Amino acid sequence: MIDISFIIPAYNEEKRIGTTLAAIRKHFPSAEVIVIDDGSRDKTREIAEMYADKVISSSINKGKGYAMQQGWRLATRTYIACLDADLEESAKDVSSLIQPLQQGRADVTISIIKPGKKAGMGFVKRRVQSIVLRETGVKLQAPLSGQRVFHRKWLPVLLRRSYHGFGIETQMTIDLLQAGAKCLEIPTTMQHREMGRDIKGFVHRMKQWADIERQLRGVRP
Repeated sequence: MIDISFIIPAYNEEKRIGTTLAAIRKHFPSAEVIVIDDGSRDKTREIAEMYADKVISSSINKGKGYAMQQGWRLATRTYIACLDADLEESAKDVSSLIQPLQQGRADVTISIIKPGKKAGMGFVKRRVQSIVLRETGVKLQAPLSGQRVFHRKWLPVLLRRSYHGFGIETQMTIDLLQAGAKCLEIPTTMQHREMGRDIKGFVHRMKQWADIERQLRGVRP
């Protein structure tokens, strides 16, 4: 039995969250599952309530960073897994991220997801890689990955500041590495929805970039 809490932030994910949560329940039946419905206007909350131990809903969208920290504060287990709501059946491969922590080989593990045909050009990723390298001396392959697991002993580090929007992965990575956590990146078979190279995808990446820059400057959105 793995003593683990799953933290799943979700915004309008009615098409995928059910399959994601079902996969977690199937492969980790004793896990604690916490879903933060971040102002969804579809049936995300109703579907999540079918599977999760706790569903926290907001009437407005407050951003991924706020949602994640809500979940962390509620988590009660030894290990904490942060997963996106759209992984569907591939969520089961989070086991690849758990084993190194149990073996004492890492403090935090991050999934390297193979990019698909609709992946972007990578400019946000390269920007974040350079920032993390500058701030910590560590170059990561997947600093923006939302699929990561850590031991709860690092919660004081992750709760000492507010994280905003899509800036959370960048800032939490820097905070953990600067605090002395050993980070291990692991290739997995996990897959999630890609935004593509169309206007919608471009707008998403611009929002992501803006959130990261605001986070690093300590400016609230």
